[in-house]
Amino acid sequence: MAREDAVLMAVQCIHEAAFSPDGWARALEAVAIAAGSQQSIFLAQDALTGAVEFVAGFGVASEHLAACAAAARARSFSQWMQNVVAPASFADKYPRPIRDNKATRQELSYAGVIVSPLRTQQRDVYLSVSRCLGRAKYDPGDETTVRTLTPHLAAALNVANKLAAADLFAMGAAVALDRLGAGVLLVDAAATVVSASETAEAILSGKKALEIDRKGLRTRDPSATRVLRRMIASCADLTVLRNAPGGSLEIVDSDGRGALHVIVAPLRTEFAYTNTLRPSKARPVAAIIVTDPAKERDLRRENLRHRFGLTFAESNVAFEIVKGDGREACAARLGVSANTIRAHLSSIFEKTGVHRQAELVRLVIAGGART
Repeated sequence: MAREDAVLMAVQCIHEAAFSPDGWARALEAVAIAAGSQQSIFLAQDALTGAVEFVAGFGVASEHLAACAAAARARSFSQWMQNVVAPASFADKYPRPIRDNKATRQELSYAGVIVSPLRTQQRDVYLSVSRCLGRAKYDPGDETTVRTLTPHLAAALNVANKLAAADLFAMGAAVALDRLGAGVLLVDAAATVVSASETAEAILSGKKALEIDRKGLRTRDPSATRVLRRMIASCADLTVLRNAPGGSLEIVDSDGRGALHVIVAPLRTEFAYTNTLRPSKARPVAAIIVTDPAKERDLRRENLRHRFGLTFAESNVAFEIVKGDGREACAARLGVSANTIRAHLSSIFEKTGVHRQAELVRLVIAGGART
């Protein structure tokens, strides 16, 4: 394979690696081939703590990768390696003994080139390529090849880091919303649903207040649908100064039951959709957070029950007391006697550690977390 073709293949593999956890193995093989090398090692570590975040290699025994990681953690790399300066400074060729053959335990010496494609206050990254001594020495063309690949490695690392950060944020947000019983819908300017979380689908499937049909998101009430569509449309063009795009509203069934709370917020997607092939009509402009107050109360009731070991009856009493109209009214709603309410409250106080109804109300409102 000609050097130019090998470099192009390496560039492709490097950028593909940013999108695949196991893509770095192929990328490092391609880098080694392009540089006429038998081995390559890629290592990233926290610049402050020295913790190794990632290490991978091609043509390198697993024990040698482990030794490299240990040396990095101990900050015992040779001085010239520690002083590599980004973006593409090279150390001298270096000899190093490696136990290459497990059967004979033969000591082989290697010569290599090392480069730091990324160096920040938080992270140090090293790439090395090497070949056995006795092979052809590294020439200027080999070094130029590694220099050429260096900015692509830096770019791929940055992309991978941003994707990982985005994944973590999205995962955390999804978990938090699920714990709150909230569903999320992404809609375009025409109120067409582009994406819906499982929680949102579950909420919509159990209620008739809000629906998704071929024309998009709508309610059973035409006037509420118009309000919802205006809120979504206000999020479509944020280049024009608007007063508070989006908004919130309560949606109920025609019989006055099945209330849902809906929040419409603008969604900035210019960066995410730059250089993508998705059609503009599928571009979400708003995020809609849907909550079912009844489900929220059920989740809070379950949280309180499991946290303090309350019975179903006790958790029901605790949530009825929050309404603040007294024990008699609470007993009437639950269909029990006032004495039963007093007995339940006594047990609730003992289990939760509170001593007054006002404290219990604060505990219930806080979702079971002590304030």
